[in-house]
Formats: sequence, structure tokens, C-alpha cells
Amino acid sequence: MAATLETRPGGGGPIATNGATPPGAATTAWNPPAQDLTHRPVTQVLQKVTEESKALIGEEMQLARAELTSKAKTAGKGAGLLGAAGVVAIFGALAFTAAIILALAIVIPPWAAAMLVALVYLAIAGILALSGRAQVQAATPFVPEQTLRTLTDVVQRVQSAWKRGEAKP
Repeated sequence: MAATLETRPGGGGPIATNGATPPGAATTAWNPPAQDLTHRPVTQVLQKVTEESKALIGEEMQLARAELTSKAKTAGKGAGLLGAAGVVAIFGALAFTAAIILALAIVIPPWAAAMLVALVYLAIAGILALSGRAQVQAATPFVPEQTLRTLTDVVQRVQSAWKRGEAKP
């Protein structure tokens, strides 16, 4: 059964009048109906539009699902690589610490070199902890204080305007 080919209005590619896509023709997500619906009852036209809309939405949902799945896989691989980089960085920091201890062991006893490096790390950790605690205390309580002050002021102005009988606060 051979398909009769026509050209799309406006210079588009060939379409088959029997609804089949001709071989070698590019397909798109939505192809306008090949039949003329101008002399059809409104109910048939609406039914056709509904069917084609459902099909289009279904295809778009499948495309979105495939795209999001691909992006999630890529993001997962990236997160895994970042985690691996963190582990390797920790190993590097440990090796650097050992190198510092060994370098200091040339000048002072090895136990003293290890103790000195540990004390420096503990001092840095203490400074970071105090700084972090100050930041947390500055951010607490977790209440939008400025917003509450503004809202309280607005409520008081509305109440006073209401008591005065004015329309605007």
C-alpha cells in the first residue's frame, strides 16, 4: 500500500495523506493532523484536540523523565567524584602532617615534633570552634526579629487608625 505524499503548508517537508510518515522524512514531537477538520462538528474537533493533547503531554513527560534521569545520573557521578576527592585530600593532609613531623624530628626528638604539630592543630581547631560558636550565637534565636518588629509596628498603626476611624493607617 503506497502512501500519497503532499507538502506541508508553508514549505514544510513531505507528509503522507494516509497518516504514515514517509521513509527518510524527519519526525517531530508533534505533527499537525493531515485531515481537514474545518467541516467537522465541534465535538469531534474537541475530541481530536484532546486525544492529540494527551499524546503530546505524555510524550513530553517521557522526555522530561528521561532528561531528569540523565541529569541525576550525571550529578550522582559528580557527587561521588567530589566525595572521592575529599577522601584523597584527607590522605594528603595526613601525609603532609607526617612530613612536617619528620622534618621537625631532625631538629627535635620525634615525640616532641609530633606533640608540637598536634598542639598547633588543636590551637587552630580551638580558634575555629570559638569563631563558629560566635557566629551561631549571633544568628540565634532563629526568629526574623526585624520582620517581627515591622509587623508589630504595622499592627499598632492599623489598630490606632481603626480606633481613630481613619481608612488609611
